[in-house]
Amino acid sequence: MAVVTAPDDKAPATRAVMGALFRNPNYLAIWLLGSLTGFIRWFQLLALGVYTFEITGSPLLVSIVPILWGSPLAIFGPIIGGVADRVDRKYLLGGSLIMILLVAITMASLAYSGGLTITHIFVASVLSGLFWATDMPIRRRLLGDVAGDYIATAMSFDAATNSATRMLGPLLGGVMLQVVGITGVFVLSSSVYAISLFLIFVTKLPAPGVRLTQTALIHDLIAGIRFVLGNWELRRVLAITVVFNVWGFPFSAMIPILGKERLGLDPLQVGFLSSLEGFGAFMGALVVAVYATPPNFARIFIWGSVIYLSMIFYLGVLSLVAGGPNHSFIAAALSLTVMGLAGACFGTMQSVLTYLCAKPEYRSRVFGVLALCIGTGPLGFLNVGWLAEIYGVPAAMLIISAEGLFAILLLWIYGVLSR
Repeated sequence: MAVVTAPDDKAPATRAVMGALFRNPNYLAIWLLGSLTGFIRWFQLLALGVYTFEITGSPLLVSIVPILWGSPLAIFGPIIGGVADRVDRKYLLGGSLIMILLVAITMASLAYSGGLTITHIFVASVLSGLFWATDMPIRRRLLGDVAGDYIATAMSFDAATNSATRMLGPLLGGVMLQVVGITGVFVLSSSVYAISLFLIFVTKLPAPGVRLTQTALIHDLIAGIRFVLGNWELRRVLAITVVFNVWGFPFSAMIPILGKERLGLDPLQVGFLSSLEGFGAFMGALVVAVYATPPNFARIFIWGSVIYLSMIFYLGVLSLVAGGPNHSFIAAALSLTVMGLAGACFGTMQSVLTYLCAKPEYRSRVFGVLALCIGTGPLGFLNVGWLAEIYGVPAAMLIISAEGLFAILLLWIYGVLSR
């Protein structure tokens, strides 16, 4: 990878790299697919969270929605990574898009007829999570393959785009839910999935490399796990990933409740509040794309995680002592923006470090193991939902933050964070 060392040359060099990437139709197709489906992911998570709270009033049931989205990552992520080494990834992506398109159409029909229940939402969440499980081992692996020497910039820009979808998705989710209801949410989802499906089938994507030997799928999965366990840099990435997904990211399930219960906001305002984390993440990912250099990748990754967890603790304190709804809203908005910046440092470097530290023949399987670690998130969502149900949202945020920071402290003490 070419690294420009002169600070004055960074911006022109980055523009040249981005120009090369966007002249690559394969990169454009894979990036655009991630942009469209990422937008719908955050769009639906916010809308379904608010809608579930409106019809049930239960923080625990609200937290179950992202739990069901994340569960397939742990169950199917490594399997999909192994399968992706054996078949054409284009058909895997196409098949998963057909499945999720049918789900969205079915949900739109149920909502329009007035027959949509919490059970339907839970089932749709599981199937949506199954589609999400293809992102790491298939789409992001392809993204790295087509980026060539520009892997860091390509992954950083993809992370920035995903952050932008985290900003726009919740905002539009709140607008759609308030203006046209849950039916409109799934009608728009169906349209975007249909566009994504068309995009994949008209684009030529890289085929899997020729395998010199054919081994059993279970053997490939075990070999991938052994490779990860034998590489200390990958062990560090995966350990921090588990901590972040168990005690950091599940905080997002509390944002709709924080907005409605603690601040008294309507769905549009809740969507705006949720979008600010995505806004911060978008700006942070752009900064990382321009200024991050390989010697700093690991430090950016670790400190992003620490700051994110620390901001959760601050928000927990804020929700207890803030003086009035206006002050609470402004302070919460600023805090979520900072959290987004820190989350971008974690998310961008997670993909970059995983790709760079894995041998080419192991990359799909390593990304599958990464998906497994991301799939630990449902444990965190269950934890924060249960804590919020018993002790309230402020106490839940304080506890999960303290638990996560303590886990990182243990990793540092036992030498996981350095060689």
